[in-house]
Amino acid sequence: MGEAEDRYLAVIGEDCEGVLGPGITMLGLEREDGAMGVRLVARYQLADRVWESEAIGQTVVAAHAALGARLLFDRVRLGFTALVERP
Repeated sequence: MGEAEDRYLAVIGEDCEGVLGPGITMLGLEREDGAMGVRLVARYQLADRVWESEAIGQTVVAAHAALGARLLFDRVRLGFTALVERP
């Protein structure tokens, strides 16, 4: 990847952190190019559990948009799971 792509991945990572909100630590973001397009995988931690969300798009911009939507859904799921599993 070039320098511009590296910077854009950093922007995507910051965007993911914003969507996930406080209390969740972003661990990393990976990009994979494949036959189906660009796959982005975000790894993050809530309490003692590590979670993953992924999205695929025809371009990195499309994958970014899809990942943002997926993270919104997963954020609700994480909050509910943490509430249910609370000792």
